[in-house]
Amino acid sequence: DFIVGVNSLKFGQSHGSSVELLAFKSETQRKFGAPSIMDSGTSCLVIPADHMQGQLSNVPWDDFARNWGKEKSFWLEIGEKTWEIPFSSWYLADTEQTCVQPSPEGMQGLLVGDVFFREYVVEFDMTDSRPIIGIAPLNKQYTPVTKNQLANYELHQAPKAKLSLLKGEEVMYPAEHSETLTAVDRIPIVNQKGTQYFMDVSVGTPAQPFTVIFDTGSTVFGVFSYKDKLPDTIKKELPGYYFSQNLKTLAQSSGGPVAA
Repeated sequence: DFIVGVNSLKFGQSHGSSVELLAFKSETQRKFGAPSIMDSGTSCLVIPADHMQGQLSNVPWDDFARNWGKEKSFWLEIGEKTWEIPFSSWYLADTEQTCVQPSPEGMQGLLVGDVFFREYVVEFDMTDSRPIIGIAPLNKQYTPVTKNQLANYELHQAPKAKLSLLKGEEVMYPAEHSETLTAVDRIPIVNQKGTQYFMDVSVGTPAQPFTVIFDTGSTVFGVFSYKDKLPDTIKKELPGYYFSQNLKTLAQSSGGPVAA
């Protein structure tokens, strides 16, 4: 699990008029924040339904239910920055359901699910032993290709699994076998011991190749990449501090979207 500290959680029509749902009893507790799991595999936002072992003077779920209303947003403060979860993300209009839930008994803190990932790109930088989580607004101008290009996509060699956690575990097939399968399966897929499926995709302009897990259990698209292997055209578009060894300090001092 990847956990961040949420220092504030507000709910209302605007940030200025919103109600604080995390009423910490002390400034020290507010500074560390409520432990919050960032999990794209969970659909909703889960907020405390108790006093968090005495850390809070209120019950966040009760205050949310008391102030519930349409067209209201959540504002989370993470890493000294405020991130909005708009009404359109946490309220499912088609089914008229609220995608906000009270925490189960024994759970301390929040669970930030897919309602957050619909609005933001979240980067898990695992370069160092202590991961850094970066957050930036999602560019909603991106659109899928307008014509079918899958029929022309064929492998010339067997796909290579790029997830370091799986090295030494891959069951790979000869390239000829994968090419034969493209005549039936429009997207070449590699089976990981019958439990995981991988496929090669191209993302962005210019196109960048990635090997990704085909997973119906998550509604979010994610890729693993290495900063030093990005194309030069992409590197030129990124701020200089992105390639610094001291990413966290430099990014925060220059207004970057990195949150620890």
